[in-house]
Amino acid sequence: MKSFFTLIVFMIIAFSQSNAEISESQKEKLVNCLGLYAAHSFLTQDKLSLAEIEHSLGGKKFLSIYLVENGMKEDEVNKKMVEISDKIYGQPFDEKASKNCDNYVYNLIPGSKEKMDELGSNQY
Repeated sequence: MKSFFTLIVFMIIAFSQSNAEISESQKEKLVNCLGLYAAHSFLTQDKLSLAEIEHSLGGKKFLSIYLVENGMKEDEVNKKMVEISDKIYGQPFDEKASKNCDNYVYNLIPGSKEKMDELGSNQY
């Protein structure tokens, strides 16, 4: 009986966490990463490798979809992405910020690395 109770508690916790909405703080960090990926996707191959450009495109596309699917309005996602991209656009590639975003997204969203890679590789 004790193992049955433990199993039920585990299932409730696992189910509630898998369906939990993301917090406003998490959304803000994801939107910042979205803007960074978008800005980096505009860099040319003389400034960034094709693989890094594809990665940025995949990140931009993945986060745009993810944020809309998790309660943000598409217009709001696009507006905030443009605001952040405008602040970053024209600056050199920020490898540290990009890696920080990668780590944050990968740790927060299961399967995100594979999905970003898939979406990025379909761009060209």
